[in-house]
Amino acid sequence: MGTVERKLTLRSEILNNERTLWIREPKNTHGKLDLLVVLDAELYRNRVQVPDILESLFESGDLDKLLVVYVSCVDMDTRWIECPCYPPFSEFVFKELLPRIHEEYPDTKSSQERVIAGLSYTGLAASFAALSNDGLFTKVISQSGSYWSNDCWLIKQFDGRVLQHPPAFFLNVGDKETQGYVWHKEDVIQKISQVEGVERFRDMLVNNGYTVRFETFSGGHSAEAWATSLPNALKWAFPQR
Repeated sequence: MGTVERKLTLRSEILNNERTLWIREPKNTHGKLDLLVVLDAELYRNRVQVPDILESLFESGDLDKLLVVYVSCVDMDTRWIECPCYPPFSEFVFKELLPRIHEEYPDTKSSQERVIAGLSYTGLAASFAALSNDGLFTKVISQSGSYWSNDCWLIKQFDGRVLQHPPAFFLNVGDKETQGYVWHKEDVIQKISQVEGVERFRDMLVNNGYTVRFETFSGGHSAEAWATSLPNALKWAFPQR
């Protein structure tokens, strides 16, 4: 298919751990090169089947010159720590992840589109990283983002805050993600539904002047539903010029 996938290990001094990066290179990595950073690599690669989705979009011409970096969540215990608006994770993205990508692929320093994507808890983490680092990303793709986390902390924290270079957001959620008062673990209680949390985050963004694309898909909190709804998000994030 004219592409190469590399596997790198990134050691984080900030988070005191290391993780795998899977990098899908286009045939030609020189010149204009947009960037897609995909959190939750294991979920997106193995269950949502994002590599297959991307190849289909490349073959159809809906995507073109794009570097894709999948970022491991390390393990589920680490995911519980790093994803709910954890400042060291945001700092890791800004000070360690992006610099490593720029070191390996210098043309990404001038990418016209720099997009970060996540689902569920990493949809929340992607949004927090983009809002916390003004101008680092041009767009965020968040599928069924867990904005209910910590009593909607992210929504309250950024309501009324103006960024110089605000990212645009693609938010979606399933029409069956309506359950509230969900016990995830002893110290993580979801008081409102996924739908309500995403809608509250959407409303906060719109009220503060952000560009938001919002979609409801048919289905629940599942890999199959995210796989079906992801192509629209990717085509929105990387319009062919």
